[in-house]
Amino acid sequence: MTGPLSLTLPPALAERLLVALPSLADEVLAAIASEVPAYARPLEGAFGAGVRRGVQLALSRFLALAGQPAADDDGELAARGREVYAELGRGEARVGRSLDALLGAYRTGARVAWARLAELGLDAGLPARDLVELAAAVFAYIDELSAASAEGFTAEQAALAGDRERRRRTLAQLLLADAPQWQLDEAAAGAGWVPPPSLTAVLVPPGSGRELASRWDERALVAADDDALGELVLLPDVDGPGRLDRLRRLLSGRPSVIGLPRPWHEVRLSAALVRRTAAAGSLTRPELVADHLASLVVAAEPLALGELAARRLAPLAELTPRSRERLLDTLRSWLAHQGDRSSVAAELGIHPQTVRYRVGLLRDLLGEDLADSARRFELELVLHDRVVRPPSSS
Repeated sequence: MTGPLSLTLPPALAERLLVALPSLADEVLAAIASEVPAYARPLEGAFGAGVRRGVQLALSRFLALAGQPAADDDGELAARGREVYAELGRGEARVGRSLDALLGAYRTGARVAWARLAELGLDAGLPARDLVELAAAVFAYIDELSAASAEGFTAEQAALAGDRERRRRTLAQLLLADAPQWQLDEAAAGAGWVPPPSLTAVLVPPGSGRELASRWDERALVAADDDALGELVLLPDVDGPGRLDRLRRLLSGRPSVIGLPRPWHEVRLSAALVRRTAAAGSLTRPELVADHLASLVVAAEPLALGELAARRLAPLAELTPRSRERLLDTLRSWLAHQGDRSSVAAELGIHPQTVRYRVGLLRDLLGEDLADSARRFELELVLHDRVVRPPSSS
């Protein structure tokens, strides 16, 4: 390790410093514990050993750079040099602290060390100019230590962020794969993720999931999909007050699908409906799964639905295509409005008497089906949004 230090200490002062080094290290450690709240605890275990090692190395290396051989007995410490302080910075990142405490400890250590150095320098008859140079050397050296710790801190933060992101992606994939609860709990704990009451699956265009997650909540999870539908993001607490409106604003103008909130460990169910909604048609704007539930139910078993349509609408098969379409439109509206002819007429833009005439024809053709509640429900299914047409209408 090299630095801007160009000071050569007088032999008498260097000898006094060597003698004072152990007690000076203790003074610095005591001051740090007293003045830096984050370190106001017994300096023991791995944490205490790291701080003590850093103080001892800083003092002995200062002497070495000032022309005095390193005074510590641990040659490895002197050889590691800058790495010791980089490791201290990495340690702060790992425990989730900012760098402020460590840099504060460096400043405290520099102040205590300088006070002792000044005292020894005066006793040794060091001229005032040399005392000024000594002070500058002490604080320049502390700047070097701070820079090394800052590098270690930044590097560790980047590594932790990458590991955290990988763990959270794994958690998202496990949630979508219906993993057992114990595995979900372990993955959540390993990712440092506190489960929210609910999660909602949201499908967004490929590559935009991370942006939405960052703008929503730090607990949002991104799970990239392999298919062409898009990218799934799992958002917490969409069902909270005003949250759905906020989400729709964030997605404004984007082709996307917003799922239904589910307990966090059941978000795969929300994702399944999101995928089915997206697969049912092209997206041009944000869509709510809640607005498509009936269509999803109708489309769940297309073969069964086609058979049901063929059976229930068979009496209309002999009509001309135009007549059949008019009666089907009337039947759908009549069922939707529960037989209110005025509402049917208003929706279709025809006279109420025309509605009465068409309903009469439908009664003749369908008979008791219009009076039976179960049959009427089946007719509503096959006519929902005119998704399914009788085979002969093609």
